[in-house]
Amino acid sequence: MDTTVLKCPGCGSPLPYDASIGKWKCEACGSVYDAIQVMKMAQDSDKDTDTQKMPSQPTPPPNISDVPGAPPVSDYYNDQPQPDLDLYRCKNCGAEMVADETTAATFCVYCGSTSILKSRLEGEFRPSRVVPFAKTKEDAVNAFKDLMHKENFVPNDFTRESNIEKITGVYIPFWLYSGSAQGHVRGQLHKVTTWRSGNYRYTKTDIYDVERAGSVAFTEIPADGSKKFDDDTMDSIEPFDLSKLVPFNYAYLSNFLAEKYDVTAEEDRGRAAERMQNSIASHLYATINGSLISEQVNVQEHISSVEYV
Repeated sequence: MDTTVLKCPGCGSPLPYDASIGKWKCEACGSVYDAIQVMKMAQDSDKDTDTQKMPSQPTPPPNISDVPGAPPVSDYYNDQPQPDLDLYRCKNCGAEMVADETTAATFCVYCGSTSILKSRLEGEFRPSRVVPFAKTKEDAVNAFKDLMHKENFVPNDFTRESNIEKITGVYIPFWLYSGSAQGHVRGQLHKVTTWRSGNYRYTKTDIYDVERAGSVAFTEIPADGSKKFDDDTMDSIEPFDLSKLVPFNYAYLSNFLAEKYDVTAEEDRGRAAERMQNSIASHLYATINGSLISEQVNVQEHISSVEYV
C-alpha cells in the first residue's frame, strides 16, 4: 500500500492543513505554504511502498493443545468473520499500523502524523473534488462543550477531557446527484365557511377542482457513501457549502482522517431520487391553500449525472 506523509520542506516535520487559515502550516518551524506549493510537494512525494497484507484469518499459537489445561483448539477462528485489514508502515517514524478496508487517511498512534493511503484513493475511488475543512479542532471542541452544557443527564464519561481530546475531523465520501423531476397533483379542495344570522348558523361548502403541475431542476444533491456513518446523521448536518469545492488533492487530508466509499452510486441512487420526489411534491402542495380530498399524485425523477466527492 502506497502511504504518504506530507512533510515541511524547511525542517522535515509533518505538515498539517490549518483550517483556520486555509493553508498548510508547520507546527515545528512555523512555515506556511499555499495550495500551489503543497500540490507540488504532494506530486513529488516519495512513492515507495512498505506494506504487506495481513492474514485474513488469525492463526492459533503452535501446539496450543499440548499446553497443560488448555482447551481443545476449536473452529472458532473459521466461524467468525474477520475484518479485511492492511498492515503498513508510518513513513515518519517507521511504526507499523493497521487500517481497515475503507480507511484512506489515518493517524500514527506513535508520532501523531497523518498517513495517507494513496492506493485507497486511486482510480474509481479518487474523488473529483473536496470541501476543505474550514473549522479547527478547537472550534469543534468548543461547540461540543457548549452543546453539552445545554443538555441534561449527560453521562460524565461522555464529557471527560480524555474523550473530548479524541474529537477529529473526518473526510466522508459523498455522491452528488444532478437531474430533474416532474410532478402532477390533482384533487378536490373543500372550503368551508360558517356564519350566524339571528338564531341560525349557516355552513357553506365550496368544492373546487384543483390541479398543479411543474418541473424542478436539481444540482448536487448529496448522499453519503459510507456504511460507517448513519444516513440520518449525515442528512442532519446539511446543507454543505458546495461552493467551497476544490479539485481533490491528497494534501488536504493532512491532519485529518478520511474514508473511501463502500456504498456505490447505484446503491445510493434511491436516496437521491426520493429527495427529488419529496421536494417537487412539497413545492406543488405549497401552492394549494388547504387540504385536498381524493387527490392523485404523480411524480417522476431523472438523474442525469453523478459525481464522487
